[in-house]
Amino acid sequence: MSDWEILRTIVTDFPHALAGSMIAGLLCAVLGVYVVSRRVVFVGMTLTEIAVAGVAFAHLVSADMNPTLGSLILTVVAVLVFTRLLQSRLIPRDTVLGASYILAITLRILMMQKTQGAEVAEIESILKGDMLFVTPEQLVLVAGTAVVLLIVHALFFKQFLFVSLDAETAATQGIRSERWDFLFYLTIAIAVSVTVRIVGDIFVFGFLILPSVAAMLAIRNIKGIFIMAAIFGLVPPILGLYLAFKLDFPAGPTTVAAAFLLLIPHLLRKRA
Repeated sequence: MSDWEILRTIVTDFPHALAGSMIAGLLCAVLGVYVVSRRVVFVGMTLTEIAVAGVAFAHLVSADMNPTLGSLILTVVAVLVFTRLLQSRLIPRDTVLGASYILAITLRILMMQKTQGAEVAEIESILKGDMLFVTPEQLVLVAGTAVVLLIVHALFFKQFLFVSLDAETAATQGIRSERWDFLFYLTIAIAVSVTVRIVGDIFVFGFLILPSVAAMLAIRNIKGIFIMAAIFGLVPPILGLYLAFKLDFPAGPTTVAAAFLLLIPHLLRKRA
């Protein structure tokens, strides 16, 4: 197919995949600014794996249980546990997140062993990042989730920013970091739970990191970083889907590769 035919095919035959991946990219990119700023990259990786384990959990509990609900349940429970552990001075932060990550992978593998073949295929599709078959219902869910979470972050922008970049100043101004930390991680958990099923775990983790890093390298102004991260979250899904059709690659990993391509010029510019 020609380039024009590929683009027309994406827009006409896979509009939900295009829109869903762009919304997921935007949401993950904006929240990823906090993840990178806080230096808790393992949070994104851990919650992503827990969300996938939640899909297996849903299939294991009941054939009628919504997999997104299963992801949400497990990720919220994980947030309740490791938010408290992250605030402990007895256990190093990277130890908490590393242990959570390993536990999530272990649970996913064990649950998949007890799950029916058709459901296992769905989980493997998530792991491969097969995002072409987004349903209208999934698109509405991810769009609604993105709107709600972005409104929450806009309303409490100052609080989230303070506890992320300057916890000591936040404390002097009466901002209780424990509560805001929990709310922050809860929003990450909800975002990951909803997006991971439609775009895959590689996409979610990649977009929690790459767009925000590119934005931080390109812009110094805080608000500008968030705006640039949003742009870097919207563009790669378009390029990624095009390259996936052009080169016959899986859509999810190709989209993450496209996000990395946008990061390269900024890395080179900083080295120059």
